[in-house]
Amino acid sequence: MLLVAESDREVCNVVEQAAAGLLPVECVHDAEAACKKAAANPQPQIALIDIRFRGGGLTLANEIFVLSPDTHILLFGANPTVEELEQAVNSQVAGFMRLPFGSESIRARISHLLQSPPRSRGLGGMISNLHTEVRTRSEMLVRARRAGLMALARLAEYRDTETGMHVERVAAFSEQLSLLLERQSVYADQITKPFLQSIRLAAAVHDIGKVAIPDSILHKPARLTPEEFELVKTHTIKGWEVIEAGRKADRGTDYEMTLAAQVIRSHHEKFDGSGYPDGLKGEAIPLAARIVAVIDAYDAMRSTRVYNPERARDDTAGEIRRCMGSHFDPKIADVFLRHIDVFEMMGRNIDRVTARWK
Repeated sequence: MLLVAESDREVCNVVEQAAAGLLPVECVHDAEAACKKAAANPQPQIALIDIRFRGGGLTLANEIFVLSPDTHILLFGANPTVEELEQAVNSQVAGFMRLPFGSESIRARISHLLQSPPRSRGLGGMISNLHTEVRTRSEMLVRARRAGLMALARLAEYRDTETGMHVERVAAFSEQLSLLLERQSVYADQITKPFLQSIRLAAAVHDIGKVAIPDSILHKPARLTPEEFELVKTHTIKGWEVIEAGRKADRGTDYEMTLAAQVIRSHHEKFDGSGYPDGLKGEAIPLAARIVAVIDAYDAMRSTRVYNPERARDDTAGEIRRCMGSHFDPKIADVFLRHIDVFEMMGRNIDRVTARWK
């Protein structure tokens, strides 16, 4: 299948004519529909995306990379800027085509891509390997530090639930919710490109402080005593201290580490000020922590834990709705609930969603 993300019907018509006899064409007009097609089975072999597609063509390309790593992606557009072309090259897409294009040129490009190996084993993989080889030593050190944090995050999660997939789900869902908020102009002024690039790691390491909590408490099937709960609450501070030690190494200049510190310390704060450890209220709670708070609660309710059984989708949605304005930021929770089916779908396909991160 050939997926076309384009609002102009004339462009879709040209592509349909060009692909006749080669591939069926699905033309979509919004990013959410494109992502659903990318995650469906079978997945698109090729995706054509307008670089100025609503919500950002490059943003959509990156989402499709996550959902469907083997899909070849072609960007196109009229009168692209130098910056747009540079971003396209750096995003590992298969190429860029200028508008207007004729059916013969697009047919030739489609035919060539159909004969190429899947993207993850072809040019995209080679470019990725080349980029890895030429990274500077400082970048390699940053990656090593992040890998260490992810290992610590998975260790904490295995000790808590015996399945590290909570880490992957919270990371993927938090990134997706951030994208949805940005698209719908909810806190869009704060959801910058660095924020979108950093929220995944920040969300993944939200519970690393649990490595300091005894197994007897983490695995206790009965209600915790007040003293035990106070000890559990310290995981926010203990995890934050781990990150702060890392931040001192680069004098706090790494934005990703800063965001991670905010999430780890504040993801149990509540919108009404009744959370911990600092009793922050409303928008005084860092945005990334307010996003992860919704996602963490959703995934905990939709999972089987030693202290609670899995809840049904509608029951979970109802509980989040009930807690809007008290536990959760109502703007963030509203966007999440309106797109809960996207997260349900991602949860069912989490191995595929996270394949590009490995």
